[in-house]
Order: sequence, then structure tokens, then C-alpha cells
Amino acid sequence: MNRPACPRCDHVLGWPVALRQVFGWSRAGTAMWGAVCPACGADLKVPNARMLLIAASGIFFGSQSSVVLLLGTPSAVVFWTAKVGLVLFCYFLAVLFIFKLEPVA
Repeated sequence: MNRPACPRCDHVLGWPVALRQVFGWSRAGTAMWGAVCPACGADLKVPNARMLLIAASGIFFGSQSSVVLLLGTPSAVVFWTAKVGLVLFCYFLAVLFIFKLEPVA
């Protein structure tokens, strides 16, 4: 599992703090997907290629794993709720494994 850490000072940002800064409304960093290291004040970003990889992984693996739902005969509401839940779960896993911060150039 990947852990969000500052590449300059190796300070480990907690997952809630890092994700709140990256996806939150009041971003302190200059990058669109950015954060600021609380230890050294470095301006960090998540590269766009990594964000696209996270999105693609969540969509692909979530939609592929929803084929398992076809084994039974669920109602439409149960089917779509489970399918959306699987996609969101795969997004969560993709963030845990692919998320990485780098300094803003």
C-alpha cells in the first residue's frame, strides 16, 4: 500500500489530511490536485497521469467485477446499488495503491 509522503523531507501525511487537501474545496497548494507538506511547507501535486490512472482503474475494475452480480436475480435497485458500490470500492483501492505526491516544478 502506498503512503502519502513528502518527497523532500519524507514527512508522512495521514490519509485523511492528504486526501482532504487534494480533493477539498480550500486547497493550499498551487496545483489542481495538490497539497502542502505540513512539516517543510513544500508545494506538492499529484501528477495528472496518476489521477487518470486512478480513474481508469476504478471504472474498469469496478465494472468488470460487477459481472459477479449476474449470478443471481437481484432487483434493478439492488443491482445498480451493488454495481455503484463496487466501482466506488475499486476507486478506493486505486487511490490506496496508486496515489503519490511529487513537488511542483
